[in-house]
This record gives sequence, C-alpha cells and structure tokens, in this order.
Amino acid sequence: MNKAINGHRPIDFIGIGAARSGSSWVGNVLRMHPDIAISEPKEVRYFNRYQIPVGKDKGRLNPNHEQSLDWYFKRFSHAEEGCIRGEISPVYLLDEAAAPAIKKAFPDIKIILCVRDPVKRAYSSYRLHRGMGVIEDISFEQAIEQESLYVEMGLYAKQLKHYLNYFDKKQILVVVFEQLIKDPEKEFKKIFEFLAVGLAPGIDFSARNTNESSAMRSKKLHKFAFKFTQLLINSGLGFVLHGLRRLGIHNLVNRFNSAPSKCVPMLAGTGERLMQRFSDDIRELETTLEIDLSVWKNKP
Repeated sequence: MNKAINGHRPIDFIGIGAARSGSSWVGNVLRMHPDIAISEPKEVRYFNRYQIPVGKDKGRLNPNHEQSLDWYFKRFSHAEEGCIRGEISPVYLLDEAAAPAIKKAFPDIKIILCVRDPVKRAYSSYRLHRGMGVIEDISFEQAIEQESLYVEMGLYAKQLKHYLNYFDKKQILVVVFEQLIKDPEKEFKKIFEFLAVGLAPGIDFSARNTNESSAMRSKKLHKFAFKFTQLLINSGLGFVLHGLRRLGIHNLVNRFNSAPSKCVPMLAGTGERLMQRFSDDIRELETTLEIDLSVWKNKP
C-alpha cells in the first residue's frame, strides 16, 4: 500500500488521456459520484516535463513540474474525508517523463486510459483548435501536414509502452470511446468497479462534453476565467471553485463564451489515408491489451 507523503494520503487514480477521447466525459461523471473527488482543476498537469511533449512546439518546459508535491496535493483540498481522489491530465500519455514520475510518487496508483478511433480523434482536436483560435483558418489536411501533433496523439500503443515499463497491466483500465458512446452506463460501471466504488444514485452517465463543435467568443474572458481559477487554487481556495462548479457556474460561463464553430469537413480519402498510418499501431495496441478494435477499422 502507498504510504503517506508529507502527511498527505496518496491519490488513488490518474487519467492519462488520450485527448479528445472521452477523458472529460469520464471526469464529469466521476465528479458526480459522492465517493470520488476530482482535482481542481481536472487537469493538474504536474507530472509532464514539457507543456507540449510532441509536435512543432515541443520542448517548452512545464512550470508545474518544478512544484512540490505539497503544491500538487493542494489541488485536492476540497476533497471530503473518505473520498477516493484522482485527476485527469491527457498530456501525461504524451510525455515520456510522466510515467516514471507518477510511479515514483504513487507506485500503486490506478490508471485510466481513454482511446478513440485515431482518425476521428485527430479531426476532433483540429475542430477544437480551430474553435479556440489555436490554429489559423486552415483545412484539416493542411493542419495535419503542418503539425505532427495530430497524428502523434493517436499513436496509443507507442505512448502506452512508457507506462507498461513501470506499471502492471492490472493497474491500467482502457476505456474505448466508441463503447462508451454505445453503452455509457455499462462502461462507467466498469470504471466504478476498477476504482472499487459502488454505484450511486443521481449520476447522469450522458454528461458528455460537446465543445469540439464550438468556437470561443472571447479569448479575454477565457484567459480571465483561467487566471481566476488558478488564483483560487493557489490561495488554497479550491473548495470555492468546487462549489462554483457544483452550482453550474463553470458550465454557464463556458456556454456564454461559446459560439457555433465553422470547420470544413475532411476531404474524401483523407480518413482512409490516415488510417493506413495508424494501422500498425492499432494492431500493436490490440495485441498488447488483448482487445478488439475492429470498430475503428471496419467503417460503415
């Protein structure tokens, strides 16, 4: 069993991604469970050495990585006694430094990995980045040509190797996004069982984020909300942020700052060509985890 660290009880689980593969949905539902406390913010981004570990912008150091574990545990200050605690930072899957850092801090941690058809995941990231103004008004084809990140983020087997070097397979639960869409309640029951918590009344299993189809109205409002969130957390007032979230203020601000996104669909043939690039990695993932991912390969 994990021992106390600087007087803090170790956290119980970490979601490591992948981005745009249902991790926010999982976080939303877990947050509703009375016996589970999700960090504030959901993505602490502590164990990754780099802010963006892949792509053309890789190499920028992550300032959170230099903080102490006391700083990290402050992100759970709102957690009630007896709750299991966890966070979900998709960037952890991409950074080779994250797995050994997590192992060193929490050797018995449970890990949740969400995966999705890598072609659809790439297009979802593109839509989100267009909506947030992260990239210019360019086509999906131009985006994947200019930025390797969209493909790299979908090479799940390659990234998972870093974790299997440090953790037993029994410590890792894989959630397939397409199965989550098909039967949310069934898949969340598996997650609850993995985390050793029972079912609880009043949980909305359909609490899925749909922000990939939205554009940001105001970058200034987004930046202010982010800084306000960080101020509360760094001041030891994470419980205030937690309360605002429970009141729905967080969702209200997000809806107010959202507008319909205008994205050009990917061209015919793009998905098939991309899937060819992912095919070897998918086969390796199936073999490693002993799962069937034919739903990704057999398109209607």
